[in-house]
Amino acid sequence: MPKQKVSSKYVLKQSLKVFRSKGYNHTSMVDIAEACGLKKGSLYHYYRSKEELMKAVIEHMHEYFKKEAFIHAYDEQLGVHQKFQLLADITESQYFASEYGCLFGNLALETAGVIPELFAKVKAFFEDWIAALTHVFSTKFTPEKAKVLAEESVAEIEGAVMMMRIFNNKDFLKRANERILQRFEQIVVNETTNHVNSPNKTIRT
Repeated sequence: MPKQKVSSKYVLKQSLKVFRSKGYNHTSMVDIAEACGLKKGSLYHYYRSKEELMKAVIEHMHEYFKKEAFIHAYDEQLGVHQKFQLLADITESQYFASEYGCLFGNLALETAGVIPELFAKVKAFFEDWIAALTHVFSTKFTPEKAKVLAEESVAEIEGAVMMMRIFNNKDFLKRANERILQRFEQIVVNETTNHVNSPNKTIRT
């Protein structure tokens, strides 16, 4: 028999599972209610629509990443390697926990040009992720170059998550994170070498 009452946090967690597995477009409020052990009518006491519920899930996950992952990029007591590793660890722990890939990436494809308000929230997540990586890269590069490297890194991770899902192989994401750190180190080495060979050049070009 369906439960009569559950916490809002429980509804969010169960909704996250359903949205991850079925996607936004193929999820109904009935699906969410069943996952929560509620009658459909009872679910509307928590959220008035599927869109409102999806917004809450996005905000919940965005806040999680800000507090558990992105924050490390701005911790000046950490070295660059530590920052990259912590960001990679949190990303992997979240994406490895689900066989359905990246919730934000999937939502971006579903909502782009269709549900502007949801898409804006998804975009805000990626902007915060890029900003965090830009801050890390800016320890060695100009803001412009740091942002390009950050954007390329996020794009590479999202691509790796897609491949991980297709081939059911976690190594795609692990290797992507390793390449990002190796690329950072190699660029620094190359820039340093250029600086040594050309006194008029600096690393921050």
